Amino acid sequence: MLTSIKLEDEELRIINEKRMKKLQQIVNEKELLKNITEPINLDDSDFTDTVSKFPLILVDFWAPWCGPCRMMSPIIDQIGKEYQGKLVVGKVNVDENPNISRQFGISSIPTLILFKRGQAVNNIIGSVSKSKIDEMVRMHIE
Repeated sequence: MLTSIKLEDEELRIINEKRMKKLQQIVNEKELLKNITEPINLDDSDFTDTVSKFPLILVDFWAPWCGPCRMMSPIIDQIGKEYQGKLVVGKVNVDENPNISRQFGISSIPTLILFKRGQAVNNIIGSVSKSKIDEMVRMHIE
């Protein structure tokens, strides 16, 4: 019986340690998100590491010559400000970063891809309303 109690205590200790690590991770992520107030530029060399670091990041694949991309840019920036602390906005210039653009099959711009914990969970291709982007983001905010 005493051995059984010791095992249960050990199991509880392990469970509590896991919970504390998860809680600390959430606190660290919230702190990280709170400090980012502007879109971050992503490139082929740091894309995967950067996207994996954030719990939720909306990535805008764009090009400077693209009219619809320029039209969407202020809307995407506004989304970043409105969801500050919950979401980060990243931007990838497709002309300067062909590898990551090819990896995600970007053939039309603007393309928005929402990543949750490093995994693509949703996307939007082309110019859309702010409410459409809001809808996509809200579905994935915890």
